[in-house]
Amino acid sequence: KQWYQRRVREFDVVYAWGWNNKGQLGLSRENAMENMPVPLFEEDMEIDYISCGRSHSAFLTKDKSLYLCGWNKYKQCSEDANEDIYLDNRLKVNTPSATDVVDVVCGPWSTYFTTD
Repeated sequence: KQWYQRRVREFDVVYAWGWNNKGQLGLSRENAMENMPVPLFEEDMEIDYISCGRSHSAFLTKDKSLYLCGWNKYKQCSEDANEDIYLDNRLKVNTPSATDVVDVVCGPWSTYFTTD
């Protein structure tokens, strides 16, 4: 069951709305619930693809970097972090040297990605 939504619309702007109690929308801790779509990543980050798990999300950028945020109880965002990951400290995944992430899929409590 998913309690939040993400959509990529024209002009490459990502909008999010719904439940954010664990940071799964990519918003700060102050935003526990958003009833209306809120634009994300207005800085220079261009999002190419988004995958959503039960309470975590993965963002693949056009430059092939991977960022994760949200619930991290089962280390689905990071083995190094011991807490939920919000926008202000979203994690960039370190991949093996000289490889780009080409695809990402979130399961309910897991994250999978492939490299070139």
